[in-house]
Amino acid sequence: MLNNNDRDKLNEGIFGSIKKFSDSFFDGLKMGAINTALEKAKKNKKVPNQLVQRMEEIDKLSKELEEYLKKYE
Repeated sequence: MLNNNDRDKLNEGIFGSIKKFSDSFFDGLKMGAINTALEKAKKNKKVPNQLVQRMEEIDKLSKELEEYLKKYE
């Protein structure tokens, strides 16, 4: 039988795992949406090339920032 301290640790572990899963899931959805929007912009002749390049730069910088944040977490 678990005491209160052990039960709390178990609950924290379970909820922590669920949070990591949900964060990963929604990050994946977000990345899919970004990639789709970027691909559509590239194919759309009405979207200026400068705008597509800027979107690509922002996407790259966002990914770099995310890696730095993970490194120092």
